[in-house]
Amino acid sequence: MITYLNDSDVKKNLSVKECVSELRHAFISCGKEESFSSPRDRIYGKDFVFSTMPAFYGKRGIAGLKTYIAGKNGYRFFVVIFETEHPERLFAIDANVLGQIRTGSVAAMVTSEIVNKKRINYTVIGSGFQAESQFVAISEFYDIENAYVYSRNFEHARKFAEKFGNKIKPIKSLECLSESDVISSATDTVKPVFNYSMLGNNYHINLIGANVLGNREADNDVMENSDTVLEENPEQSKMESSEISEIKDRHNVVKLSEFLIHPEKYRKNKTVFKCLGIGLEDLVAGYIVLKNMSLL
Repeated sequence: MITYLNDSDVKKNLSVKECVSELRHAFISCGKEESFSSPRDRIYGKDFVFSTMPAFYGKRGIAGLKTYIAGKNGYRFFVVIFETEHPERLFAIDANVLGQIRTGSVAAMVTSEIVNKKRINYTVIGSGFQAESQFVAISEFYDIENAYVYSRNFEHARKFAEKFGNKIKPIKSLECLSESDVISSATDTVKPVFNYSMLGNNYHINLIGANVLGNREADNDVMENSDTVLEENPEQSKMESSEISEIKDRHNVVKLSEFLIHPEKYRKNKTVFKCLGIGLEDLVAGYIVLKNMSLL
């Protein structure tokens, strides 16, 4: 039997705080080799790219994948979930909203493990729907004293701020980075938007964009000089992230699951989380939706 859920079902049944909690459990189980997630596989057609991201979440007894197609005629995202003990039960979930919420949630989860202060200064770089999810998710966990949004197109930043009742200030330059406790970058840029000299003495950065080799949001000196750089899957980082794969000395690069199991081992004054997205995160989000709808 196949059960189909749409974006509306996801929006009603997936909260950031519940997703953050479940993601933490999932990455710890991955570190204990109780769950697994394979790197994204891409097939390039003439006018499209087809991607799959398989995973197994042992704690909840589910396996499946995120799959999507994107091209000149548009895009479509799906999460497919099997119950491992009852493989005849199959769930197909629209994953546009799901992917947006889980991306904001995984960044918020990592940030909450690192930044202990309650009031923060926060900067969002980018003004698209993933940037929106970053702002929403971080706002769930922190009182934001000063919030800024930057876009290469200032009008986009202004509209972003209006959408959130002007709780965030649109800016034309990134001078605020030097006083920002948390920075989220969610752009489609190819070249770096900022470098190490623009940052303060203490920061945490979530890098959400640039998941193709050759593209960067942060300059190499940011990655080289930060105390800890967190990655979801080392194999996927090599395939998709110039920001991580081009680090000369990997002494500061740590797998996220290892960090969550032993956070006391790693310095946290200057940290970067490079979020590429792995299938385990989508399975977590899908599981929460199914649980809250009493389908699992």
